[in-house]
Amino acid sequence: MSTDRLLGDAYFAQSRQLFERISRTIAGGESSYARLKKGLELCFDHGEGSHFWDIDGHEYIDYSLGYGPLIFGHKPKRVIQAVIEAIERYGTISTFPYELDAEVGELFTELVPGVDLLRFANSGTEATMAAARLARAYTGRPKIVQMEGAYHGWADTHLWSSHPDVWRPQLRPYSPRPIPGSRGIPEVYGEALLIAQYNDRESLERLFAEHGNEIAAVLVEPVQCNSGVILPEPGYLEFLREITRSYGALLIFDEVITGFRLAPGGAQERLGVIPDIATYAKALGAGFPIAAFGGSREVMQLEATNQVMHGGTYTANVVALAAARAVLTEMKTRRDELWAVLNGFGERVREGLREACEAAGLRCIVQGIGPVWHIFFAKPDAPALDRIRNYREAHAYTSIDIYDRFNRAMLRRGVYFHPYHLERWFISTAHSESDVQATLQAAHEAALEVAQSLREQPAADPASLAMPGIAQ
Repeated sequence: MSTDRLLGDAYFAQSRQLFERISRTIAGGESSYARLKKGLELCFDHGEGSHFWDIDGHEYIDYSLGYGPLIFGHKPKRVIQAVIEAIERYGTISTFPYELDAEVGELFTELVPGVDLLRFANSGTEATMAAARLARAYTGRPKIVQMEGAYHGWADTHLWSSHPDVWRPQLRPYSPRPIPGSRGIPEVYGEALLIAQYNDRESLERLFAEHGNEIAAVLVEPVQCNSGVILPEPGYLEFLREITRSYGALLIFDEVITGFRLAPGGAQERLGVIPDIATYAKALGAGFPIAAFGGSREVMQLEATNQVMHGGTYTANVVALAAARAVLTEMKTRRDELWAVLNGFGERVREGLREACEAAGLRCIVQGIGPVWHIFFAKPDAPALDRIRNYREAHAYTSIDIYDRFNRAMLRRGVYFHPYHLERWFISTAHSESDVQATLQAAHEAALEVAQSLREQPAADPASLAMPGIAQ
């Protein structure tokens, strides 16, 4: 049953009508599979600060924020004005290097401790593809290690084992064999990948013992933010740094989510481990499309001398770099002020969600860091865990049904977070004290509603964690 039915037939009437119109020309009604889940055909009207409105006139406190880019909220005035001024000066695209290249590059390398040189790209997927190619060129080796449950973009080279159906008997035992995340991906791409378990040292040690002379790099989210939010165990990132060095492989951080969000210098600054290469997107543009990859001068020298191909008509375009300059300038000059809001409100909402759910008798784990977090609701027979350490633990613990009930109950109360149970919550610098109070009041009411509904109709969870519409 679609979510609009559960909210009442008329609740999303205009959204449903517009969605049907869009679907006549746009395959599936949208151009990114992640925008629709659970039959929620909600169509956007406009956003302002920490809120947005759908075309049916409903207002929401937004904890999705365009999947993370809107670190300053919707329509950040300083960023938009900077883009307008740059377009008026330069136009929209330059055939040649220009001053914004230097300005953004200088800000970027000043803020991020592990980046001496960088290249701009257009999306996180593109940046990650470029980083993996660079690692293979630098080491002369073919294989990249990824973590089960991680997502590094939708390219054929990386969309493997992102959310495999580990409930299926043939996939229950962990295996380093990659599983394609979509139809249409040739098996040959999987031959260049190995899959490890996040936070599991032994699985990675086995891979290096068996394939060490073939491994070019370990590609990892320093905080795994595509299976909910899973934090590295103490010493785990340091272990990754040590084992890659000892085998002559590179360490690549996918900071598409964590970069310029956990701190101005991203996870590298906040967690204190420096990779060889890292990728960025989302918060770097505050809503404008831009990405980047960069790293040590030694590794990036292959890009500097054009020994590794990377390019694109729209890389480093005026709109993207003007936005990035405004974003990085804000972060540099207002660092303490901005992260006081991001960390302070983030922690309050996380703790408030946990308290609301526990007070209602709902067993859950709420975990995150600073301005990004997730809530995992426990199945009735879930193991007793104090935290989620990897994708398989998220699968074993999480009740999809209870998550869905809580999501719908919050939506009715004007609080939006993504309806897919392995997405994550984001907070922006535009969120306010009143937003936090309204969110936590809604959470108390929603948790009680869910607890009552479970007494009347116990949870019945589907077996699979697979992404809707993605063949595993």
